[in-house]
Amino acid sequence: MGSSSLSDDYRQCLERELRRGHAGVCGDPSLRAVLWQILVEDFALHGALQDDALALLTDGLWGRADLAPALRGLARAFELLELAAVHLYLLPWRKEFTTIKTFSGGYVHVLKSALSEGLLIQSFQKMGYMPRDNHRLMMTAPPPAGQLLQVALGCFALRLECDILGEVLAQLGTSVLPAEELLQARRSSVDVASCVAWLQQRLALPPRGSPALFRAQLDLYRGLQEDEGPEEPSLYGEPCPGPGSPHSELACRPLLWEQSAKLWGAGAEAWEPLGEAAVSQASSPPYTALEEELEPEAFSFLSLHQELLSRPGDLAAPKTPGSPGRASPQHVHAPPPEPLGYQAHSCLAPGVLPTLSCDTCRQLHATHCTTLRTCRLGHVLRALLGDTQQRLWLRRAQVDTLLYDSPGARP
Repeated sequence: MGSSSLSDDYRQCLERELRRGHAGVCGDPSLRAVLWQILVEDFALHGALQDDALALLTDGLWGRADLAPALRGLARAFELLELAAVHLYLLPWRKEFTTIKTFSGGYVHVLKSALSEGLLIQSFQKMGYMPRDNHRLMMTAPPPAGQLLQVALGCFALRLECDILGEVLAQLGTSVLPAEELLQARRSSVDVASCVAWLQQRLALPPRGSPALFRAQLDLYRGLQEDEGPEEPSLYGEPCPGPGSPHSELACRPLLWEQSAKLWGAGAEAWEPLGEAAVSQASSPPYTALEEELEPEAFSFLSLHQELLSRPGDLAAPKTPGSPGRASPQHVHAPPPEPLGYQAHSCLAPGVLPTLSCDTCRQLHATHCTTLRTCRLGHVLRALLGDTQQRLWLRRAQVDTLLYDSPGARP
């Protein structure tokens, strides 16, 4: 499987989760298993993914006395970087993503504790961020969607590489060894067993096996979270809880704190760990402002009609400044203005469903439409999630086109 095929599968995983109301890192068990096997057999895949694996792993592990906790810290850092790239890819119109605060808890305690400042800046530059001052990284120009997808996939592969190296340490029976020896063995082997054998021979270690001592279990993360306090850090400067995460299975389940419904928002409260049943059913809209939109209620043309009736600017007669509650005498007998119809933008090819609605210019857009750059400057954007909602809005636009654009439709 080539890198382009992996990229397509990764994209489908993200978009599938978005339709379910989740906007977070990839947690698909099958894709994880496939990419794990490919990486184990061929470390050179990192080069095809252009994820700078050797430089980042060397930077994060060099000089560490115990490699096991260093790998867990790197895995968390790569997951947070992946989440930042996924947010820009899936939700590019969100203004809060234009600034990364380098004094935020996520940046200081997760990223800088695992990687050097220079490599972090390089990683964010791939996403379109540039240093503005000593405290902020600002989005200068959004990169192409394909580049953001490539960055996110590379971070996903780096997370799996940390897991592979952790498995090597678990089978080796020790995590106290030079980082350069571990990386050299990993690059020279074609599976975990041969990597372990190479290290045992190189370091003159007796065959041992105590996986429970070194495998990065979820409870190790819980212990770390308890030490850090009840609130989890974010990249955007606000404390956030973390009970909700996308549903996944077994060891590939994304970390709880990364998928919070208020991960990047304000007003977060301390969270309590959920049980397994609650975790499996939890939905994780990414931001407070979208919580209701990501889990829409029953949607129909009746609800659209009621929504239009609730907007006085669309259907109400013009009002004079002197009498806000009563129409001007000059306009008492004038017909009310017709509401503007929604139109499908030219970015929507036949068969493509809209993902965004601009309530200001009344147009439906695809996620990566170039015209959205204008709409982001002050227009009201609405996220359309789920096939049902997207198809109904597209049908509405088609009906509006017939009503407002056809000959003789207007008096």
